[in-house]
Amino acid sequence: MRQFLLMLLFAALGTAQGFAADEFKYEKKIQSLVEPYLKHNKINAVSVGVISNGQVWTQHYGTLDGKGTPAPDNKTIYEIGSISKVFTSLLLAEAVASGQLKLDDPIGTVVEELDKKNSKLGTNITFKHLSLHTSGLPRMPTNFKPADSTNPFADYDRKMLSDYLMTSKPGREPGAEYEYSNLAVGLLGDLLSRQSGVSYEALLKKKLTGPLKMNDTVVTLSPEQVTRFAPPHNAALLPEKTWSFDALAGCGAIRSNLDDMLLFAEALLNPADEKLGKSIELAWKQQKPRSGAHLAMGLGWMIAQDGSTRWHNGRTGGYECMILINRSLKSATVLLCNTAGSNTSGLAEQIFQTIAGKNTQPKKFDAELKIDPKIVKRLEGKYQLAPGFVLTVKVKEGRMMAQLTGQQFLILTPKSKTEWKFQAVDATLKFELPKTGKSPKVTLHQAGRVMPCLRLKK
Repeated sequence: MRQFLLMLLFAALGTAQGFAADEFKYEKKIQSLVEPYLKHNKINAVSVGVISNGQVWTQHYGTLDGKGTPAPDNKTIYEIGSISKVFTSLLLAEAVASGQLKLDDPIGTVVEELDKKNSKLGTNITFKHLSLHTSGLPRMPTNFKPADSTNPFADYDRKMLSDYLMTSKPGREPGAEYEYSNLAVGLLGDLLSRQSGVSYEALLKKKLTGPLKMNDTVVTLSPEQVTRFAPPHNAALLPEKTWSFDALAGCGAIRSNLDDMLLFAEALLNPADEKLGKSIELAWKQQKPRSGAHLAMGLGWMIAQDGSTRWHNGRTGGYECMILINRSLKSATVLLCNTAGSNTSGLAEQIFQTIAGKNTQPKKFDAELKIDPKIVKRLEGKYQLAPGFVLTVKVKEGRMMAQLTGQQFLILTPKSKTEWKFQAVDATLKFELPKTGKSPKVTLHQAGRVMPCLRLKK
């Protein structure tokens, strides 16, 4: 049954890629939604895949470096970031469906040492808590101190994770409240790896991507796959580093492409009546009700307010992506982008709403003010926020940008000659500008905080 479904999907993909422009009724509308992101330099390239009532359609926009290189195609590989959490939770569902674990088993059943040294974690936190972000564990472990902030997960290994687990205490009672946690789902992936006796990547291939024929959905790229890997870019459209993972691979290490993600979406829309299909159904099932501002959840899945649409997005240093699936509408949308901070999750939602019959409108970006380059030059410089933290403001490739120590450069958009807003985060810089000379001070406004920064003398 599974092979038959996959054959049908491959046939549909082949047909969809050969459609004339007017054969997919949403093509022009989707193009109108994407165009503002390209016109206003929010992205370099984006790949879009849609399943709608059995029809599969794909399209690619822009170029991979924004400078005339070929556009991506269905085989172009992207980092999918936190969508990895859906796969990790599906691995948990598979372990439950096969009788290896129960959702309510405490995590100490896999790490007995944890029961002995830190029973509050080992006994009270369950596998289900980790998947639903209700474990009481923080977003990141307190001993998470990356040597390279542009590749933050690379050096966080199992020893560091174990050291943290043996001494930490949950911030709240497990099961009581929702708090999104990379640590929790990364730990879930590591525990499943320990329980199975193989690496996270090997487990992923054996249980999920192998059976689904998702051959380009991997953690480690082969030399051939490297040639199809989309180059990463930050919000300033500047080259960025790819991310690598160790112990916390389950929270964001997976790479994939449009063909594979559409295979995944089809398997979720129409799960086969077999072991993997039962695992998919268990993960799909609502496990946590909506609570206040927090959405209902399946295992790994966010459930939209309509109670039917499952979704998850993902972001790493140079990529942004999203998947949305609704069985009652027989529809799915996959969006993969090689520009982080591009807010293309909103674009993915618009595309999904379009194929659901909603009247969506292209996003309007404000026209950017033109500031005299002589004034901009007076704003450039290094400003001290705190000991060891310097805010660097400079023009790069024709764009005004700012960088805090250890972080990436982010684009600034002028509201006036002295007020500049960050594009990727909700923050603003307000410069003092005397009649002559360089700005002596800039004030960072973010999350209600006012943080003055004095210019550093050379």
